[in-house]
Amino acid sequence: MYKHTVLLALMREATHKELKHPCATRFASNFLVLQSLVDVENELRLFVASAEWRESNLNKSRQAKKVTELVQNNEFWNRAKEVLQALVPIVRVLRLVDGEGSTSGYLYDAMERAKEAIKCRLGNNQNKFMRIWDLFDERRNENIIHPIHAAAALLNPAYMCREGFRESREMKDGIGFMFENLILPEEKEDFLKQVQLYRSRSTLIFNSTALMMLKTSHPRVWWDYCGDPLPLLRKNVVRILSQPCSSSSCERNWSTYETARAKKRNRLSSEILDNLVYTIRNTLAMKKWSTLESQDLEPIDLEKLHELSEYIDNGKGGDGDDGVEIKENSLTNLDLL
Repeated sequence: MYKHTVLLALMREATHKELKHPCATRFASNFLVLQSLVDVENELRLFVASAEWRESNLNKSRQAKKVTELVQNNEFWNRAKEVLQALVPIVRVLRLVDGEGSTSGYLYDAMERAKEAIKCRLGNNQNKFMRIWDLFDERRNENIIHPIHAAAALLNPAYMCREGFRESREMKDGIGFMFENLILPEEKEDFLKQVQLYRSRSTLIFNSTALMMLKTSHPRVWWDYCGDPLPLLRKNVVRILSQPCSSSSCERNWSTYETARAKKRNRLSSEILDNLVYTIRNTLAMKKWSTLESQDLEPIDLEKLHELSEYIDNGKGGDGDDGVEIKENSLTNLDLL
């Protein structure tokens, strides 16, 4: 459609919006495209029924007739909304992890919430629910949740102290992973003692100030301020809870490397080229350090992950939007097929 200026002008006049199209994004490209269509469902229905569209020469092709039939098909729109309902919880998780913030302590909880949200949304259709559930579980267990994420969830004090919290086998295995891989032999006994004090919610650490800070501080900040009685555990937990869940920094590092190599005038040796890449990345990291120091001071509210503010890469074919809101209001009354 974007190759036909007349059609594009008619569509813009009818919808007063830009339809998104597949472009270079980190995640959720298809979700964004589908959501942009659902947002203007009524306008598109009116558009294909308008005199301007019927009288247009562009309406004569076989492809145009198929599109017209599709836009007028109720089943298409119901299925599109059903797909969005299933994907919204997953996209929320992507919104959480696609960045450089300290999110490792929230990933496990976010995945559990996403799984329950999928169950609530699609639970009345057992066949479709089980297919999505199985795919979600497979990706979660094999590609997303590492033992360190489960340990980070347990070591997120706000999560552990939440009503209804249950310590899972995964969390215990995560602590075991830390014990085997991160703790020095001479520190292992102290580590286990401090873990037990934390798990028992000892008043040595969970005093009135610490309990209040559960609501006001990022878990990394909480441990840094309240974890003095458990110095060995605090040292390791702060390292873990300071980590992002995304590999985007690594991806940008490779992008810098490829850019440097692509220069036709480049005659640098491999060693010098590697040093150049890391010098560039470290310089950028130093510039961002003052900003990062002030980030993640407050806890992350997983119920408010509604914005996809960084998904569109405006420099690589995006449509220029600063962000796309995950809209659920139009989906809540949908009768799932």
